[in-house]
Amino acid sequence: MNPDGRPSTYNYDLCVEICEKVSLGENVLNILESNRDKYPSYPTWCKWKRENDELFKLYVNSVQDKSESILKEIDDIKQELRIEKLTPSQANVLIQTLKWQAAKFYPKMYGEKVDITSDGEKLQKEMTPDEREKLINELINRANKELK
Repeated sequence: MNPDGRPSTYNYDLCVEICEKVSLGENVLNILESNRDKYPSYPTWCKWKRENDELFKLYVNSVQDKSESILKEIDDIKQELRIEKLTPSQANVLIQTLKWQAAKFYPKMYGEKVDITSDGEKLQKEMTPDEREKLINELINRANKELK
């Protein structure tokens, strides 16, 4: 125990409990503050994550899983819009914010997938400035055609 009465000895089972709450959509800071006798302080939590690969991986996965709870929130907002509990502009602000959060929590799944340099292929050699400019112009022209 720390002098403040909070746990200081690494406890994997406790970490699993915390990560389960994160995956359900809770904020880790709120979780740690919700029960000061049971949960470590935030600095202790961060130290545990840095020193224990198993916790780091567990936490990363729980944050990625949290993005699923964000999708549920978006569905709830859509329902509130349907029953006119929210205005379209209110719903839009909330949904755009949640989409941004989901993309930050799990960019591979919900982030923007943009490749403007190589059309998905590895570049084989360093491009000269002229080659780079030509490729950029080609990509811009292709994008403009697709937008028409």
